[in-house]
Amino acid sequence: MAAFASLLSLGHVLDHLLQHPPRQMAVLDKAQIHSLLQNITFLQDFLEDFSLIRGDEIRAFEEKIATSAYAAQDIIEGRVVDQILEDSAAASERSSTLFCQDLHKVIEEIASMKKDVMKIKETEGNKFGQQPRKHATAGAFLRGASHSKNTMVGFHDDLIQIMDTLTENESNLHILPIVGMGGSGKTTLAKNVFDNPLIVQHFDLKAWVTISQQYSVQETLFGLLKEIGVFAGEGEENTQKNAAELGLCLHRSLFDRRYLIVMDDMWSIEAWDGIKRFFPDNNNGCRVMVTTRLSNVADHFRSCTPHQLHFLDHDQSWALFCDKVFGKESCPPHLEEVGNTIVRNCRGLPLAIVAISGLLAKSSPTLEYWDYVANDTYAALNMGGDGLCLEILYLSYKHLPVHLKPCFLYMAIFPEDRPIGISRLVKLWVAEGILKPIISRSLEEVAEDNLKDLVDRNLIQVRRYGSSNKIKSCTIHDLVSDLCLREAQKEKFLCVTKFHSLNYHSRVIDRERRLNIQRSCDREDLKSMSLLKVLKISDEEIVRLIKSRYVDFSCLMFENLLNMLESLSTLWNLQTINITGYSLSGINLPSEIWGMPQLRHLKVEDGDFYLPDPPSTNSENGGGNIVVMKNLQSVYKIRNFRCTDEVLCRVPNLKRLGITYRLFPSGLGWDYFEVYNLFHLRNLVSLSLNCDKKLSLENLQFPHSLKKLTLRKCGVCWEDLTVVGSLPHLEVLNLLDEAVKGREWNPLEGQFLELKSLQIEYSDVVEWIADSSHFPCLEILLLGFLGDLKEIPYGIGEIPTLRLISLIECSDSANSSAKKMEEEQQNLGNYDLRVRALNLGLGYGGCNE
Repeated sequence: MAAFASLLSLGHVLDHLLQHPPRQMAVLDKAQIHSLLQNITFLQDFLEDFSLIRGDEIRAFEEKIATSAYAAQDIIEGRVVDQILEDSAAASERSSTLFCQDLHKVIEEIASMKKDVMKIKETEGNKFGQQPRKHATAGAFLRGASHSKNTMVGFHDDLIQIMDTLTENESNLHILPIVGMGGSGKTTLAKNVFDNPLIVQHFDLKAWVTISQQYSVQETLFGLLKEIGVFAGEGEENTQKNAAELGLCLHRSLFDRRYLIVMDDMWSIEAWDGIKRFFPDNNNGCRVMVTTRLSNVADHFRSCTPHQLHFLDHDQSWALFCDKVFGKESCPPHLEEVGNTIVRNCRGLPLAIVAISGLLAKSSPTLEYWDYVANDTYAALNMGGDGLCLEILYLSYKHLPVHLKPCFLYMAIFPEDRPIGISRLVKLWVAEGILKPIISRSLEEVAEDNLKDLVDRNLIQVRRYGSSNKIKSCTIHDLVSDLCLREAQKEKFLCVTKFHSLNYHSRVIDRERRLNIQRSCDREDLKSMSLLKVLKISDEEIVRLIKSRYVDFSCLMFENLLNMLESLSTLWNLQTINITGYSLSGINLPSEIWGMPQLRHLKVEDGDFYLPDPPSTNSENGGGNIVVMKNLQSVYKIRNFRCTDEVLCRVPNLKRLGITYRLFPSGLGWDYFEVYNLFHLRNLVSLSLNCDKKLSLENLQFPHSLKKLTLRKCGVCWEDLTVVGSLPHLEVLNLLDEAVKGREWNPLEGQFLELKSLQIEYSDVVEWIADSSHFPCLEILLLGFLGDLKEIPYGIGEIPTLRLISLIECSDSANSSAKKMEEEQQNLGNYDLRVRALNLGLGYGGCNE
């Protein structure tokens, strides 16, 4: 929702202006800003309350809010930019005066909208704070015929597994959730189970009810009673019964009977809480089956593990496609190639395959027409059945809380079919100002909460987890991406364009707030993009892009990078600096970096940088210009970082830090870099140390907050790892590139108590002595290039949480010991442990996987 996003973004700008006004700002009326913030909060509350009431009047008012809020932000940021660029004090003072005048106009306009809200609340009083009326939708129509015959193609194993769960000997009442994204086949699968003759024979009573988004406890109970035959018709006397009366009637009807209840399309756990007391546990194998798009709803039912539906593979997709298009006939040979292309475009989503099959089954089976469908599958889907496919997916978007809608719409900026890095996504959401702040939580934490919510709603799929079980990358199905782009453009939230279209659309693009350009553009185009907060550029200057909050650029030439860095200090709003390129080691950042209070993330991907010392508090003018960078959370990678007290006190909330120590100046040792002060970074959760000089851990204390530690080339002794093992929250330990030296590792009891992932590569260790008590929570063990290691300690295989042992180019004996562990665990009934041993042919003689 563009209106809500615009208010959030404006609020972030105003808050930053209050907390860290630019030094050039001669006049700043804080009372004006506080007044504006109060009105912004009022409008946000209004939009949250009316998020599902989308009449023409509300929709027009939303557009007015978005236009005014964005205009206000442009005025405010524009004046700040002007003052930063002013050459004289007199000009800066005139600009400050104009700033106050413009701000006053903005306050009046926002205040007038507050009055409009009061009128809307009066005219829409019967709707305010209530759920909107139910409306028939195409999706509801498609699901409506609960007893219709559906072909079950591609779900045979799911069908058998669910039937086994429903008919097993467990006598207690069990609730089995089936969870998956919209269109994944949940209802079809549940219906085939429901109608299966074995299920019909097994249960005394069966009933099916569709819950949907706007549910009524009374209507749900009434529907169940009709399903089991208690009510033959609507009946005045029956429809007038309240929920308690209907529930009592249902309880009596189900008592002492073995029943199966299907609750289709459940959107909230409250729907279950409202009726669960009316389902008796008859201790005879009663079952309730629930279908839902929401993982958090499915996880609430703990009597059975949720059954997760995944996308169909190509063979299953093709079988479903042919069944729907040709029935018992085969696909004509001249249509097979293009037909396979169409199926691939559906990306394994059953609803997409069914929708496109329905279109093709009713059309002329000519190669020309099928080629047209293949070239624009999404358009064809919208033609088929009045857009049923996207209509069902649209329900997921419509049901989102208003604070999640901007985050979801923002996904349209990413290319289809590519993994989306969570770290970058979170930074972009923060930079865009589309996150609703929550007291006591950072914006990054709010972003991660929003991401998990979208994952739970099956709008985003997890592609890869990291070593600490946090989501590393995600993806969205093409159809969801298409829905995302459609709604983002309809809401005027985002503009996506090709590089070759820039000149043609330059006037339109100049007014866009979010722009996705697939290639870098020339200097004049960049200068015209004054509204952008997020920018990715290559080999170009960034002067004039002062409103940018996120700068992600790659440089093939060192000289160009230096020119860009000289301009960084003018970016008053900048939050993220991400630099990629070749051989960028040893970059000198400008000292002005210490005067950027908004900065949250500073990263060089393919090298490292020198961070200058901050202005001294003892200098003549230094005391008045000290900026504590409270927002700075990640810095990667600093070369030869001096961990002085004066530096560390400037970055009190640093969470992730990467340091490389290279080519020590003559005569300087570890004392000069004061690395032992790292203990004072109380909020640090991830630390990477890469040293080409031996590091002693004997006197080094790591912060107790540390959860992930990576050591490279440090050359520490195995016995010194007791310092690491005693860290109370350490979950991930990576020992890489001869980080530790020595022939024997004998860890102490009572250490590494929370460690979940251990990686060791390129070490000369021979003997490793340990048992299950040394790493009681270990889940992943990664070993690489350990040609001298005799074996993995036998007790490691007995760790109950261990699920993966991966060996790359290790000794034959180490590989054999891992395989033996796997076999012994399987003999004991533990099939969760997987062992992977890979020989890359580099001379250690490891066994093949």
